[in-house]
Order: sequence, then structure tokens, then C-alpha cells
Amino acid sequence: MKKPVIELENVKRYYTLGEENVVKAVDGISLKINRGEFVTIFGPSGCGKSTLMHVIGLLDKPTEGKVLLDGVDTSKLDENELTELRNKAIGFVFQFFYLTPNLTAVENVELPMIFANIDERIRYERAKKLLKMVGLEKRMHHLPFQLSGGQRQRVAIARALSNNPKLILADEPTGNLDSKTGKSVVKLFKDLWHKGNTLVIVTHDPNIAKEAPRTIHMLDGKVTLDEKNHD
Repeated sequence: MKKPVIELENVKRYYTLGEENVVKAVDGISLKINRGEFVTIFGPSGCGKSTLMHVIGLLDKPTEGKVLLDGVDTSKLDENELTELRNKAIGFVFQFFYLTPNLTAVENVELPMIFANIDERIRYERAKKLLKMVGLEKRMHHLPFQLSGGQRQRVAIARALSNNPKLILADEPTGNLDSKTGKSVVKLFKDLWHKGNTLVIVTHDPNIAKEAPRTIHMLDGKVTLDEKNHD
């Protein structure tokens, strides 16, 4: 039986905005995501899906409840241990790419490996290989401003894969792309899933949501439906 990569136990994330106003961004969610799964988290703007992704990705601590990553109870870890686990175990892809503007594509992909203290020669070779995999071997030495939006997102995906993470989290990864480029990025994610990667994509686009075998629907901080689309 496949083991969960991520396990949430009654997770809540509340924000207090003044004395009377408590925003229940994530309101008592329990779920499991197994190794090798491709899952989309779908819902309208403001439903709490990005907050949920930040909690799953250890970027934000829950107000209540537990987040287990590969069986490790992350509530027992200090900030340094959380940072180290996040860097090694999770690859992030964001809507706005967040590439370092003065670094080339290959240097951007190398960055997480520098933080993981991987040898210079090994990380350069791995970064080259990952850029080739996403179809950018001829753009390795270009700076982000010399790349199109779709190419920048491909660099971001290669960077997310650099430490061979247990989990790839993508927050609205096609949100800044035209529909044709968006489709090619979704195809790349599906290819990664077929190679055995565990993927979670947060989206408000129903067409992208149904590309995954499993969709978790959210509304007002809660899971309203956890459905299988196809195998």
C-alpha cells in the first residue's frame, strides 16, 4: 500500500484582523496525499486553497492540527529543521515564477542545491539535465528577462525538481500564462507525474482541475468534495 507523503489532521489556520474579525482561511481539514498521486485543489478566489498549500508546504504553521510530511510530525520541528525539511522535501512553483533576476536559467535551477550544500560540479550537471528535460537546454545561460513567461515557468519547474523532492506544490502555475502556454505547462506537469512525482496543483480553473485524477474542492476554508476524475 502506498504511504502518504502528506497527512493533515484537523488542520485550522485562522487569521485575526482586529478584535471581532477572525478569518477562518483553513477550517478543520483532514486529508492524505499518497506518494505518486496527482491532485488538484480547486475553488474560487479567497476560498483558502493558497493558505492550505502554504500549510502543506510548511511555509505557514497551522493554528491547530497536525501536518505530517512523510510520517514526520512537523509541529515538533524548530524553524531551522522546518527550513531544511522544506528545502529537501518540497519543490515549489508559483504563479509569478520568483526567479532571481540577475541569475541565468541554470543558476536559478542550481539555487536550492546550493542551500542543500551539493557539490558545485554535481549541481551544475543536474541543473543542465533538468533544463534539458523541460526543453530549455538552448536557453540555459539566458537571464529571466530574456525568456518568455512559459519559459520562465519551465525554469521554475526545473528549479522545483532540483533537490529531487518528495512533493511538488504549484500555486496557480498557469495564472500568468496565455491558454496555449498554460496547456504546455500542464502537459509538463503530467509528464512529471507519469515519471513518478507526487504533484499538488492549486487552481481556480476548472479545466486544469479536471486534468488530475483527484480533485479536492474547497469553499470557505473547508473541503466540500474530494472526488476522483479518472485513474
